[in-house]
Amino acid sequence: MSALDLQSEWAGLLMDSLAKSGLRDVVVSPGSRSTPFVLAATRQPELRCWDVIDERSAAFFALGQARASGRPSLLLCTSGTAGAHYLPALAEAALSFTPVLVLTADRPLELQGCGAPQTVDQVKLYGDHVRGFFDVGLPEALPAALRALRRTAAQAIHLSRWPTPGPVHLNARARKPLESRPAAEEQEREAAELIRTLEGAGPPKAHLPELLPSREALDRLAQRLADAQRPLLIAGPGPLAQADARPAVEQLLRRTGAVLLRDAASQLRARGLQGIDAFDVLVEAPPCRAGPAPD
Repeated sequence: MSALDLQSEWAGLLMDSLAKSGLRDVVVSPGSRSTPFVLAATRQPELRCWDVIDERSAAFFALGQARASGRPSLLLCTSGTAGAHYLPALAEAALSFTPVLVLTADRPLELQGCGAPQTVDQVKLYGDHVRGFFDVGLPEALPAALRALRRTAAQAIHLSRWPTPGPVHLNARARKPLESRPAAEEQEREAAELIRTLEGAGPPKAHLPELLPSREALDRLAQRLADAQRPLLIAGPGPLAQADARPAVEQLLRRTGAVLLRDAASQLRARGLQGIDAFDVLVEAPPCRAGPAPD
């Protein structure tokens, strides 16, 4: 197996791992360095590929997909400054608890720090705006490296959804397809066989834990609200999964008679759940400001 074949197989294993971990949508901004990963994504029957040339537009397109579906969409771009255009949407994803994956193709280490065009330091490119960062490096034929790639894909998907949904960054290095490198033929043949085995088995399955509010905390909160004359609850923005809290919030409102002010992105705007929307306008109204404050 040539170096080019190893790179294609490596990219294919990564995309297969992401697909089997729950990924369904890949938003591609085409470029040279990302070619192996784009081709691998198009070969995966579980994945839908969307072509959006402008990276900033692509990022907000993926953000909208993830907000609507509750599962991460993958942003895929070439190396250099391309990935920097994702930052505004990733900051929005972090603040709105929206799961988004980013896969930035990167130059090999020998092209770093030598003035190679479109080469920047992409390690932890997004800083604290992402929930996690994984540098998957260059393709390796070692069995441990192949299993680690499988595991990393599953970890990235899981981290984007739990415990706090948000963006996760994967950085993958690739040498030009026309540039070969010496490798042990027997070792690469064994790697190809292992890749087939791993793709058939699927990555480690990570099940999302269920977070439930403490009953003791709810009882204590209900008691304190019951003692109030003008109790008020405010629901801020939350991930799509926060919709599961509607029954608990409804029970709390019934027990306490509290008023619920809910943000448009709180996931608590539902039929049967009484609350007040657009409260930022309401609280600025003179009658409201002149009235007694919540206690």
